[in-house]
Amino acid sequence: MNGFNMSAKERKEDIYVLPKGARGLGSPLLVSSGAEFSEQRVQDIGGVLNVKAVYPFYTRQIYFGDGTGSVMEGFFVLDGVTPDFLVDLRPSLEVEAGRLLEQGDYLDDQLNVVVGAEIARSVKLQVDQTLPLEVGGLVPRVIGILKSTGGLDDYIVYAPLQDVQLALDREGWVTGAAVTVTDPTTTEETADAISNLSSEEFYCQTSEQIAGVVKNLISMARAIHLSVASIALLIGVLFVLSTMLMAVSERTKEIGTMRALGVHRITIFRLIVTESLITGVLAGGIGCLGGVGLSKLITWAIHKFASAAFLQAVVSPRLLGFGLLIAVLIGILAGLYPAWRITKTNIVEALRYE
Repeated sequence: MNGFNMSAKERKEDIYVLPKGARGLGSPLLVSSGAEFSEQRVQDIGGVLNVKAVYPFYTRQIYFGDGTGSVMEGFFVLDGVTPDFLVDLRPSLEVEAGRLLEQGDYLDDQLNVVVGAEIARSVKLQVDQTLPLEVGGLVPRVIGILKSTGGLDDYIVYAPLQDVQLALDREGWVTGAAVTVTDPTTTEETADAISNLSSEEFYCQTSEQIAGVVKNLISMARAIHLSVASIALLIGVLFVLSTMLMAVSERTKEIGTMRALGVHRITIFRLIVTESLITGVLAGGIGCLGGVGLSKLITWAIHKFASAAFLQAVVSPRLLGFGLLIAVLIGILAGLYPAWRITKTNIVEALRYE
């Protein structure tokens, strides 16, 4: 969520003009609906009062892979933009290697692209290398790799707009346009005026409206995640608790013998809690390792079946540490009741226990 907030704050467009068939998209530069409108409308949009500049773009989700079902198989987002799009609307983007887009980058058999940091990392790309795919018969060639932003731009591949249109045989068509305004206080009125130009072809959304849609989706996903995590936490506590109750019950006579030999109740209490703690830590460690593997599987599934290369399951050292801390707390809490219960058992009854 922090990465999304940072990305939204650093984006300079005020309005998105989208084709009618794209209504409901959360982020037009990340999701392609296949809907288009004529690029000739860009000039009309630029003539609307309060419009400062218009930046047409063409977004397409591109499949890559060799058909073997490998982890590297999936989709990425290709954005055809004008060179001034990155300069004017993404001034915070910095090049890690190579350069940004320029006029005249089109080649006969290659498509020059600038790739986000996560795309470059996942496919292990370097400048002057090519992506393992074709776009309309052209092989994308990396001319620049962006520095990591921790946001959405890390998962986008940028290419010259005209070159993308030619490669996809969609000359004269765009999937949207980003608009900046002179007076931000009248952004909504300007959006309405643009929509009235051709309500049958396109509609407008302000950047705040799109950010709100995406934030709602993220909040919903977090609520689901929290619910699942709470259930998993409860199951974990009950599992460790039942395990410790069984373990203590099976050693009732042994613990009774220790008590008869003079071992203090506090010592036995600490032994049981320590054993529960160790059980929780071991189970938490195994669970964290399993979670890392599962997160990679989820990322692969999202890429392959949901066509969303920008959605990633992120596993950080901080997250793993938090998971282990939860495991420690579960181990301690689940061991308190069995330890208390066994220390309250009568010595004579414990010695007679079979």
